[in-house]
Amino acid sequence: MKAQTVKDYLAVHTWVGILCGLVLYVAFYAGAFSMLEAEITRWTQPPAPASTAVSDDGDALAAAFLAANPDAKGRVRLLWPGADNAQPALALLERGKDPMWWQLGSDGQLHRMGSMPREDDTSGNFVDYLHRKGGLPIPLEVAEPIIGLVSLAYGLALVSGIVVLLPSLVKDLFYLRLGANLKRMWLDVHNLLGVASLPFHLVIALSAAVFGLHDIVYLAQDKFIYQDGLRATVARESVPPPKVARADWLPPSEIRRRVQEQTPHFQPLALNYVLQPGGGATAVVNGSDERHFQRASRYGLAFVNLGTGEIYDRTYLPGASGYASTALLSSLFALHFGSFGGDTVRILYLLLGLSGALLFYTGNLLWIETRTKRARKPQDGPALERPRHVRIVSALTLGVCLGCAAALPATLALAHWLAPRVGDLDALHQGVYYTLFGACIAWAIWRGTDRAAPGLLWFTAACNALVPLAAVLRPGPDGVLLGAVCALLALFFAWLGWRQRRQGLQGYPAA
Repeated sequence: MKAQTVKDYLAVHTWVGILCGLVLYVAFYAGAFSMLEAEITRWTQPPAPASTAVSDDGDALAAAFLAANPDAKGRVRLLWPGADNAQPALALLERGKDPMWWQLGSDGQLHRMGSMPREDDTSGNFVDYLHRKGGLPIPLEVAEPIIGLVSLAYGLALVSGIVVLLPSLVKDLFYLRLGANLKRMWLDVHNLLGVASLPFHLVIALSAAVFGLHDIVYLAQDKFIYQDGLRATVARESVPPPKVARADWLPPSEIRRRVQEQTPHFQPLALNYVLQPGGGATAVVNGSDERHFQRASRYGLAFVNLGTGEIYDRTYLPGASGYASTALLSSLFALHFGSFGGDTVRILYLLLGLSGALLFYTGNLLWIETRTKRARKPQDGPALERPRHVRIVSALTLGVCLGCAAALPATLALAHWLAPRVGDLDALHQGVYYTLFGACIAWAIWRGTDRAAPGLLWFTAACNALVPLAAVLRPGPDGVLLGAVCALLALFFAWLGWRQRRQGLQGYPAA
């Protein structure tokens, strides 16, 4: 390969990494924690049974709601009792309006719930949104296209990085030279992480680009590809729902039983009635089967005949063969979210997410160390000061990376104590996370990388230690795995702080 070709690809790889690396670091770090989304929610907000509600798998609740609202239109969502809700709950979901949640009281009457079931205002949801926005403090609908473009650039960085590494791939791949030559050490770590997890990173880059830019893609398809529009084309090619009079609808518990008879490994979670004008309706059962790829992040869909309970459309059912486009989308969802293979795959994705964050961190360190080396004191000359842009990138790398690693566990530990007393949990998470995150960045910029690094490393270790400490002082469900992960991270950052102080590193961020 020509030396100029390698040099050109190295320039692309370097600058794409510098421009996108910090956003990707936060996305990967929060993404690793999002693999514990359900555990985080149950740890910070243990489900409390409603003493005034009637537990009947939702039959009486659905019947009472439909009787009281015969002309309701839109989507009616019935949550069956599960790990996150002890009693069935029902909501009317109308476009542009906040959902109204109901339960059936012991008097047999519908009662408006004081707070909705944990679907949006949860600690797990905060972690997921932080991952999807890459830590950007802007609305999700604005952040997603940005993350989509960043993901495309991320894919470009992966390809260009492999091209740069090709000439020395066999010789240097598994050769970790841990010594005084910091640039060589970080290059070895960076290359090993990148090549060893390359398939994972390619899948994440492609799927994140699809998720972030899907509205733009759909809009282009609607305008330039489908003559009648995308929505009309999808409706025409979909399996038409059977028409069943409301008097002949099966109760929710019977629908659930018959769905499980047809798909024994599919665990129904919720029943959605899509009510049409004129009394018609479509029934969709949300459920999980982690043996197969699933259509959404944690569940698949079964379209059910309301009169017989038969699954008449298996297009989005986990493990069912369907259109090639549907199978491709299901694969992208499952491979991105790790929603297959159970706990083994989730823990593997957690480790890959953390190693991915380390990949972007070491990439920035390489850039900083290269430019720092040029400004170091010559053997017989005066010491040279690093350029301003190198100092800024160095401080931002330290502040953003350690700020995210400190603020995320700190806000989860605080939510574990305060969630029962806080009306708006998301506001608590947003306030605590971005306050600590911004403070770490400001401290790194004000003090400079060398002087800020020891304190920030020990602060990050202490914030991570808060989670296992809270789990011990106030035991709760599902805190073991989260506590173990944060305990290991606390030890890791404490070791980095000790090593940084012991070796007296100069001229580059602690690592």
